Amino acid sequence: SIEDKTADQWIRDTAMNLTKQYLAVTLKFDELGLTLTEAENTNIQSMVDSVWKSYGESYTLMGVNRDSYQKMLEYTAKTGDLFQHFYGEGGELAPTEEEYKQYFNDNYDRTRAVSYAKTSVDTMTEDELAAAEAELEEGETLPESGKAQAEAALARLQNGEDMITIIKEMEAEQESEEETTDGEETAEEETDPSEYDNVVSVNNTSVPEVYRTESHAMAVGEVKIIESDNYYYVVEKLELDPDGSELTARKSSLLQEMKSDEFDAMVQEWIAALPELTVNEKTVEEFSPEVIGKRQNG
Repeated sequence: SIEDKTADQWIRDTAMNLTKQYLAVTLKFDELGLTLTEAENTNIQSMVDSVWKSYGESYTLMGVNRDSYQKMLEYTAKTGDLFQHFYGEGGELAPTEEEYKQYFNDNYDRTRAVSYAKTSVDTMTEDELAAAEAELEEGETLPESGKAQAEAALARLQNGEDMITIIKEMEAEQESEEETTDGEETAEEETDPSEYDNVVSVNNTSVPEVYRTESHAMAVGEVKIIESDNYYYVVEKLELDPDGSELTARKSSLLQEMKSDEFDAMVQEWIAALPELTVNEKTVEEFSPEVIGKRQNG
C-alpha cells in the first residue's frame, strides 16, 4: 500500500489531483492573458522531438501520445510563468529588496573551514590510549588524533594566522601524497579567496546538521571547533554578503525558497474554485496499472 491506500487507488487519486492542477493552471494562465514565448515553444518542441525519438514507442505502449506529452511540458512552462507573473520582478506579490535581504541573512551563512577526520585515538579513554601505546612495536605510532589537529589549527587562527593559509597547506599535503602515488606534479594556480568560502543554507541537509546549527549561531569573525559524528571542523564565520553580489546571484533560487509554498497554496485555491468535474471511468480504466502492464508485455 501507499499512504494507507492500495496502489491502484493511490494512482487514481494522484492522477485526479494532477489533472485538476493541469486544468486550474491552464485556465488561470488563459484568464490572465498570458502566452508562452517563442523561445519556450521552441524549447518544448525540441524536447518533444528528442524524447519521442528515443522513448516514443514506450510512451505509446502506455497510452501516452505525443500531443499529451507536449501538453505536459506546456503545463510545466505555464506553471513557472504564473509563478513569475505573481512573484517575479514587477509582480504584484514580488518580495521587496529588504525582504530578500532579510530572508538571505536569516537562512544563510558564509564560513571557511578545514576538517579533520576522527581516528581511533579520538574514541579512546585515557586507559585505552595508554594500553594501545604500550602494545606498539618499535617504530610504530598511533594515528594522529583528529581533535588534536583541529585544536592546533584553531590555536593558529587565534594567534592571527589566516584560514586560507591552513587550507592551502592541507591541499599541498594532499597533492604531495597524490604526486607520490602517480608521479606527476600539479602546477600551483592562483585562487580567488572566495573560492574557499562555503555559503550554506540552514536547511541544506547535505551539510551535517550540527555544522549548520552551530555555525549559524556564531558571530562574524568568530572561530571555533564544531564536532560531528565523524569529523572535527575548524570554522571561521565570515560576513555573508559584503558587496551584495551573492544575493544578486542567488535571487532566482531564493525566490523559489521564499514563495513556492505560498504559490502551491494559491494553486490549491484555483483547484477549489473549479466547477465539478465529470470523470470518464472508461478512460480511467484504460490507464489502470493492470492495463498498462498488459500493453507493455504484449
